[in-house]
Amino acid sequence: MNLYFSVRALLPTAACLSLLVLLAPEQASAQLLQGALDGNVTDSTQATIAGAMVSVTNQETNATRKTETNSSGGYSLPTLQPGSYAITVSAPGFQTYAQSGIAVTINNVTRVNVALRVGPVNETVTVEAQAAALQTDRAEVRAEVTGKTMQDIPVPIGRNYQMLFVTLPGVSPPENAHSFASNPVRALRFSVNGATRSNNNTRIDGTSSTNITI
Repeated sequence: MNLYFSVRALLPTAACLSLLVLLAPEQASAQLLQGALDGNVTDSTQATIAGAMVSVTNQETNATRKTETNSSGGYSLPTLQPGSYAITVSAPGFQTYAQSGIAVTINNVTRVNVALRVGPVNETVTVEAQAAALQTDRAEVRAEVTGKTMQDIPVPIGRNYQMLFVTLPGVSPPENAHSFASNPVRALRFSVNGATRSNNNTRIDGTSSTNITI
């Protein structure tokens, strides 16, 4: 199991602390607290559209990223900050496609496939909402504990964030590890889906902080 969190979460004033727990073994390179938007752009006959302009905007910060579809009609926007995004897709001879409320989460690939309709480019087809899609780009099983959850859910003495792992599927109740129960910063040990605690791996901003000797 891999656990990721931001170094900002160690600061008492940080209100955006977020934990990502992967509930299956993963052979991965360094992970960052960012997400990605991928997808394919086609026309109404499912033919791919190369050179379509794809623009995504973080609806919380207004930060915008742009790219173009490749020869296969695919696009990829990696290293996006987690948040809610709006996407617009345009191509000559097609109506502009617009969709908002797309969730990008930590270390996750959100796929948004777009089908453009023939028409003037100054006409826009707006999609208000779509059902949440299954993640097909990665095989891992994952769960996220957001900053709001950490602030709102009561936990035992010291508000140790590790006590919140019991809210995730497959995680055993955390137990004391080399410390007394009233220590608010004590380390806890737990297992996931029957694996031993030695299989756990904690990463801070993508760098492992796990001591394999304990």
